[in-house]
Amino acid sequence: MKSALRSICCGIAALISAAAAAQDAAPRNPADPSVAVPAPRYDSAFSDYVRQRDDKPAPWRDVNDEVARVGGHIGILRGAAQPAPAAKGK
Repeated sequence: MKSALRSICCGIAALISAAAAAQDAAPRNPADPSVAVPAPRYDSAFSDYVRQRDDKPAPWRDVNDEVARVGGHIGILRGAAQPAPAAKGK
């Protein structure tokens, strides 16, 4: 049991020391102009934007007549609004 715990601790210590060795020995000064840095990359927030495709608005007179038929906005809220029959001449 003790030997297993000891080997686990040694393994963790080896991983920590390997990670520390992989890092740069001395941090670079960010104000030093000779330090190489990656080029800035610009990604637009609108690159995958898909424009909504709106339905064509109904003629305002027809909509106004429909609201008057059901009794105003209160009639619409009460559920009196029924789909208007399709216009034959349009």
